[in-house]
Amino acid sequence: MTGILRRGKVLFWLLVVIISITVTGQTGLATGNDEAFVSLQILSINDYHGSLAESGKNPGAAKVTQFLADQKARNPEGTILLAAGDMMQGSPDSNLLYGKSVIDVMNYLEFDAMTLGNHEFDWGMGVLEERIHQAAFPVLCANIIDGQTGKNPNFVKPYVVVERKGIKLAVIGVITQETAVTTNPKVIGNYTFTDPAAAVRNLVPELKQQGAQVIIVLSHLSSYMNKAGIITGDGPKLARESTGIDAIITGHSHQTVHGKVEEIPVVQAAYNGRAVGMIEMVIDSQHGTVQSREVTVLPVPNTTVPDPAMEKFLHHSLQEIEPLKKTAVSYTHFELSHDRSAPLQTVLGQFVTDGMRQTAESDIAFCNIGGLRTSIAAGVITMGNLYEVMPFDNTLFTLELTGREVMQVLQYGLENKQFGMMQYSGLTIVYDPQAPQGNRFVSVKLLNGKPLAIDKTYKVVTNDFMATGGDGFTMLQGGKNRRDTGIFLRDSLAEVMKKSKVIDFTGDNRWILRNTTAKPEKEAA
Repeated sequence: MTGILRRGKVLFWLLVVIISITVTGQTGLATGNDEAFVSLQILSINDYHGSLAESGKNPGAAKVTQFLADQKARNPEGTILLAAGDMMQGSPDSNLLYGKSVIDVMNYLEFDAMTLGNHEFDWGMGVLEERIHQAAFPVLCANIIDGQTGKNPNFVKPYVVVERKGIKLAVIGVITQETAVTTNPKVIGNYTFTDPAAAVRNLVPELKQQGAQVIIVLSHLSSYMNKAGIITGDGPKLARESTGIDAIITGHSHQTVHGKVEEIPVVQAAYNGRAVGMIEMVIDSQHGTVQSREVTVLPVPNTTVPDPAMEKFLHHSLQEIEPLKKTAVSYTHFELSHDRSAPLQTVLGQFVTDGMRQTAESDIAFCNIGGLRTSIAAGVITMGNLYEVMPFDNTLFTLELTGREVMQVLQYGLENKQFGMMQYSGLTIVYDPQAPQGNRFVSVKLLNGKPLAIDKTYKVVTNDFMATGGDGFTMLQGGKNRRDTGIFLRDSLAEVMKKSKVIDFTGDNRWILRNTTAKPEKEAA
């Protein structure tokens, strides 16, 4: 009986050892050194776009705050919180204060770092530097180069090193190279955006030498994941072209992505604060090696109880802009619809370009489809609505183009699958997409019914973003008598609407297709 009990004890303790090894994933039990293995979690938000208030599927800052607090509580000493760019611009609550409230929220949440997104430049360098100075966390971007110095500009850092549970984590920030064409050249003309993978490769040895045990790339680079879990885009491309990194956080494409590329976790947490990315790691602190990496995206539930302190802060901080947001501008009987992904002339696009042409007393008006961000619902139109439609401080810009140059703009802007179909006014166009390239414009006529004359000069109005080459409209830079009026497009639209008092517009047939049915294109970020 005693022998049986002894054998039973041996089997029992052997089973304990086996279970312990299985659970911990290591054999540290043999030396009693469980503390050698450290658990860390990396939380991330991308493309928040100023979504401070709860609205529809957007949970709002108070719920996001509470959700992040709950996640941090799971590993309070081993959590790092990061933002992958495009955090400020996108809502009246943020735009009217030029992102100040968003940075206040991020300071309250104690973000550890943020990388620049292309929309961080929308309000100009002066505002961006104010927001960076306001931030209690470092703003990163390793692949932006100042044209005057040939170096990283002094308002951002290429990376930051933080420590959690004795582990050194390096965070490298990079931005999409598309910033060079999607951002107003007046703002970023002095800067170049280099290959993000090359910037990361150059920094990894330096960071390893500084003792970094974990290297995270915090990027505003696109990523996409299909139903089979295959991940594509610029973020995964960086994973394939880099060595020595342990995780990549992506943004820009507004997708839900969670998987691995070359065994490197890649994550993107949708947009507008609807979800939080989470990468969990186990680190062997003795050897400085990553033992495991898991990645997921956590939706922020509607049932999340808002953080009371954040609710109170938002109420007070946004009080000053409420009167302006609610100021009535006009009334529309019908929705002024707009879809940035649609290959057509939208009702809002037609209305806005008609207003631009009337204000500037020009023959033709052009506006990039991404310059208008959303539709306007039927009913009362407020200044808050106009800030939602036009968050950018774009101005009206006039110039003279020959008919030949106008055709170059049309061929680029109306057949553009990368940035979406340009909106226009002053022309009626018949277009045959089945015709050979170069012969698809069947007819282009002015409002008086006369054909566009190749050698005649026309007065054109556009916005300063396009006029200086934004979205690749470089052909506009050659126009004559170029003049930036300094009039905000948003303000000019408000004046047009006020004069109308009641808007009764449902669109027209200025864009006529032959031999096809239009199909939507992918939305530009």
